[in-house]
Amino acid sequence: MAVSNILAHVRQSIDFQLPYLLLIFIVLANIALSLFWLYRLALPRPIPGIPYDESSVHKLLGDFPNMTSHIAKRDGTFITYIIELMVKLDAPLIQVFIRPFSKPLLILADFREAHDILIHRKEFDRSDSLGDLVKGLAPDHHIHLKTNTAWKMQRRLVQDLMTPSFLHNVAGPVIHQHACVLIDLWCAKSTIADGIPFPANDDINHVALDAVMAFAFGEDFNHSMTRPNFEAIKKLDRSAIETLKKKNKDGVESIEFPKAEVDKLIQATLDLTETVGEVQGNPFPMLTWAWVMRKPKVKNAFKIKENYITTELNDSIKRLGGGKKGVVKSAVDHLIIRETGLAEKDGRAPNYLSRPMIDEVFGFVFAGHETTSTTICWGLKFLSDNQTVQSKLRTALQTSLATAKSQGRNPTIQEITGSHIHYLDATIEEVLRCASTAPVVDRQAIVDTEILGYCIPKGTVITSLVGGPSMMIPAFAVDEGLRSPTSQATKKEGRDRAWDPQDMSLFRPERWILKDDFEATAGPQLAFGLGTRGCYGKRLVYLEMKILLTLIVWNFELDTCPAAFSGYKSVLITTNEPRQCYVKLKRIDRS
Repeated sequence: MAVSNILAHVRQSIDFQLPYLLLIFIVLANIALSLFWLYRLALPRPIPGIPYDESSVHKLLGDFPNMTSHIAKRDGTFITYIIELMVKLDAPLIQVFIRPFSKPLLILADFREAHDILIHRKEFDRSDSLGDLVKGLAPDHHIHLKTNTAWKMQRRLVQDLMTPSFLHNVAGPVIHQHACVLIDLWCAKSTIADGIPFPANDDINHVALDAVMAFAFGEDFNHSMTRPNFEAIKKLDRSAIETLKKKNKDGVESIEFPKAEVDKLIQATLDLTETVGEVQGNPFPMLTWAWVMRKPKVKNAFKIKENYITTELNDSIKRLGGGKKGVVKSAVDHLIIRETGLAEKDGRAPNYLSRPMIDEVFGFVFAGHETTSTTICWGLKFLSDNQTVQSKLRTALQTSLATAKSQGRNPTIQEITGSHIHYLDATIEEVLRCASTAPVVDRQAIVDTEILGYCIPKGTVITSLVGGPSMMIPAFAVDEGLRSPTSQATKKEGRDRAWDPQDMSLFRPERWILKDDFEATAGPQLAFGLGTRGCYGKRLVYLEMKILLTLIVWNFELDTCPAAFSGYKSVLITTNEPRQCYVKLKRIDRS
């Protein structure tokens, strides 16, 4: 009897629990199916026909694991990974998979097709990728906008900032002033170093920031890094100097100079610049920015940045009488004048402290500083390792600036900007070509289109390499019939450009000299992009490079550094920076 009661109770329990067990099973099965569906959705989905790494399509993060492994094992970058993969696949157009749930990223290594996309193809516009890098720092900068009416309206604010008149008369003198302080600093350092190499990257970084801030805020802006460092070096005594010399594991000597305490405003700007490194290459940039901008150090730096830009804007408003009178002495002054005029034209009250105003100001501080400093650092390396080029450049400078040479002084800003020194222009162009400071140029397909015979869906991002095949190493073979009609027309009309494969990997400024004249279109160059959305501030970078390289080569011989301090590995942060930038200076007797 007891047994039958127990069995009856068990049957009753099973009958009662069965629906619940079935429900739990159905729920778990649905969760499992949903997770599997999400997993399949997150996996890379290649665009048909375009080459890719077969192993990456089976990984949730696509190429990301292979890329990070390459960077760790080869001491490389995203760019070196891409070039290695393209060579392996033997293809000028490949696809890589960086973000789950996203379209593949297309990589193009063919100058002719890149030129065609940037100049002639209306199916492409600025992509979101570059804007993602600075979204947290300047959310309303014009870089985020597509090429539409809103972009044109905002670009009116900075219109005429890059005219020769503004650059030569307003920007040039303050940049020259700060460059001369760098020369004083390096004269002091070279005397102490006495032929021993020392790091130059921080000095170049600081003078570039000093110069672009003076351009932005005027010569009365009293925050600087270069002059305090110069004052700190002047205070060193003999015993302190002896402690600066160091030897590496191979016994090669270098010298590390002390630095002055960094001004908090300058430090805030540098801190914000460094945050971009945390976003660069990250598959989830918006989530990363949300996390980065909550860090106390970054929040404080952002607050300082907002305060000093707002202060400078307010000071300019007062000095210019509400933008209606006074002499323009800075980029901020120019923006105030522009906003006053635009507001009158549009029939509205001027908004001098708008988010776009603040972000446009920080945009040229950030971009102008990073681009110039990185490119100059590469330039110092190239000139140090190419003594014939350096000597030829110095001779060209001394010949063209003969009055300054005969008087034993530095050339003035008027002499530098007023002279057309072909070999200097060629050297700057070659530094830009070889440095790949901004290593890629992005565009996004705004309609379904075609590249090299492949169908490209709307929304796909195409990244063109600034270095690599067709730029620094021989191009891939491409069937002419696969090119776009405008690209084919360029060749038929004899307007296509290509470097000699035999020497395209070499640093040779002479390639930009045709019939004894500098020719900016002598061959492939994508350093600043091309077309309507090319780099807005490139003329400022050219001016800074012209002034800095002239004064450095005028005052110093850049001797070749020991191999231990002359490596060509790079690190990709905001720009493609050299890991090592040392100089071994010998002062030139100007008597």
